[in-house]
Amino acid sequence: MTIAAQKKSAHIVDHVLYCWQMEDLIRAAQFQPAVLESWAEQQAIQEGTDPQAEIQWMLDLATSLRASNATEHGHASTVQETMMELAHLHELLLGTMADATYQSAFEAAAPMLEDLSKKTDKQTHPVEQLMVGLYGWLVLRMKKEAVSAETESAMVGLRNWANALARGHMKVYYGK
Repeated sequence: MTIAAQKKSAHIVDHVLYCWQMEDLIRAAQFQPAVLESWAEQQAIQEGTDPQAEIQWMLDLATSLRASNATEHGHASTVQETMMELAHLHELLLGTMADATYQSAFEAAAPMLEDLSKKTDKQTHPVEQLMVGLYGWLVLRMKKEAVSAETESAMVGLRNWANALARGHMKVYYGK
């Protein structure tokens, strides 16, 4: 099982963030298969997964990025499909399933979503705003850049909502 598959079955939001990170890595490597294969093999060794499966997953993601015309920005079709599933799941959890825990987590994250919406100047689904916010925070942390206490505090709400969404995903898709 690949790292991506492990993440998908354990925490769907982590899976999407991982895919976004790998898309950026693929772009940084300028889609060079040798670089991607080397990186995937190193990751497999570190994580204890199958190197050949990791290499194939990485090359498939690169192919999907190209096929989706997302070589400079945007996302692979497989990642876009997962985002669409999560958007539908979000609506299901708020609507038909009326999941009170999920609704509470979503409402607690609403102020941060409003802030993110003002900064992007485009209308996006709340789940996409969630991912953008979490990914931006993740990138800042990886770069070891300072994150204000206010932002860190706001991120708690987004992380709690992301966890509630992942639990909803487990419940609906895996019956757990």
